[in-house]
Amino acid sequence: MEVGQVRTPAGGVWASRVRADRIRLLYESSYPAVFLSLAAATLLSLLLWPAVDHSAILLWLTALAAASFVRIALFRAYYTKAPAGDALLAWERPYVVTLLVSSAIWGFGCAWMMPRESLLHQVMILFVLIGMAGAALAAYSAIRWLVIATLAAVLLPATIWLLATGERPAFIIGGGVILFLGSSLRATRVISDTLRQNLEMTYQLRLAKEDAERMASTDLLTGLANRRAFLDLANAPFEYCRRNGLAVAAVVLDLDHFKQINDTHGHAAGDVSIRHIARLIQASLRKSDVCCRWGGEEFVVLLPGTPLEVAADVAEKLRALIAATPVPSPGGELSITASLGVAQDHVALEGLINRADQALLRAKREGRNRVACDDDGNVGHGGPPVA
Repeated sequence: MEVGQVRTPAGGVWASRVRADRIRLLYESSYPAVFLSLAAATLLSLLLWPAVDHSAILLWLTALAAASFVRIALFRAYYTKAPAGDALLAWERPYVVTLLVSSAIWGFGCAWMMPRESLLHQVMILFVLIGMAGAALAAYSAIRWLVIATLAAVLLPATIWLLATGERPAFIIGGGVILFLGSSLRATRVISDTLRQNLEMTYQLRLAKEDAERMASTDLLTGLANRRAFLDLANAPFEYCRRNGLAVAAVVLDLDHFKQINDTHGHAAGDVSIRHIARLIQASLRKSDVCCRWGGEEFVVLLPGTPLEVAADVAEKLRALIAATPVPSPGGELSITASLGVAQDHVALEGLINRADQALLRAKREGRNRVACDDDGNVGHGGPPVA
């Protein structure tokens, strides 16, 4: 990704993140539904007790309780492990399987217990099942196909039983349930699409915030830290060296005759040159070193745990690398050189940079394309003077 470019997630990554958020919403919003299901089953059993064989009711309650306890154990495991990100994806299948098993027990169990002789108890069963379907519509709307499967498992067995009796009242009740299912399907589409859009917008805003924070601390041309970020990043290693009596050095680098490059070859060539130098600097440093584009064609590097003599050698190698590595350009290779100032200090970070900058000015005065140290005339290495 180019520096300064706002990220647009790939379709697969985007879908994976939204799917993970949907799974998280399922676990966090539907735990009470397990206990409400058991409570509703108990109430329905009491209502059916006078009209249905007791052993059938007890068998149904036992199967539903076993499925509910498995779901409770799943929720407890989820809250204990607290998965996040892509780890949530592995929790979708057990959730779906346990929910559909519980829904099937509700639907097929109620159809199995449906008393043919009592229209009142048939209506009671359908009333409770529709209530369960409404609760499912609210609790599982994060995943539309799962809501549809749950509604079908809960309502269709009893509805088919009613329609199959051929009796007019049962047929009318079954038709009403079919109408409810049709309206519920439309509702699931609206709820699911709205939820998806909200999740995608939330994720997009999160990415935009991360990009804004990154861009606020990054030089857009080179990808290096900018001046403000450098002062924040370099302060910790500088203070560590100061507290522990370790050497710490700074290098200030400035490209020679950079204005001539812009005037002769154009600002695009100047931008290419700056990016080229930034890559060379990054390739020459340790992971513990901190570098930035200080401004214009000037760069600053902090070398923690590095005495002045070693820092001067690092700067000289970098100077030689720059001089020996032309800048690739559409108009042909451009030769470029740099002057560097090196200093060592334990008092303050900004004071260290200022002393390295003064050494850089001396390198410029003494002919450019050289390294100068802030050490009372101890000038470092240098190439041939550049007029």
